[in-house]
Amino acid sequence: MSAKVSRSLADQGLERNPFEAWMSLNKPMLTAMTELNGHFIEQMTRANTEWFGFVNRRFTEDMAASQRLMECRTVQDVFAAYTEFFQRAQQQYQAEFQYFARLNQKLANETASVIKSHMDEVEEEVRH
Repeated sequence: MSAKVSRSLADQGLERNPFEAWMSLNKPMLTAMTELNGHFIEQMTRANTEWFGFVNRRFTEDMAASQRLMECRTVQDVFAAYTEFFQRAQQQYQAEFQYFARLNQKLANETASVIKSHMDEVEEEVRH
């Protein structure tokens, strides 16, 4: 180690405790990752709750469609039952996929915001 680097480390108190030096350098990123993990867990909880609710609603609809099919008396009744079932399922799946697209976009925006804010902190710390 050169004398200049050694003096710089000693001035910062880093030569004595390398773990503290490492933590000091990585603190902003560790803080950002902790914050991101919190956001991620919240989003995953929302996603799981929504998905299980959706599956439950679809199962109920599927059971109702089966009941309706058993009550059909003509080919036209069967055709109407299937048409209604598939149109409703398509609408529900489309709405669900849109919900998840918005949820993923929100998570991506939060991630970018958190990383940017902590990178600004790192930049300030490096300047000093």
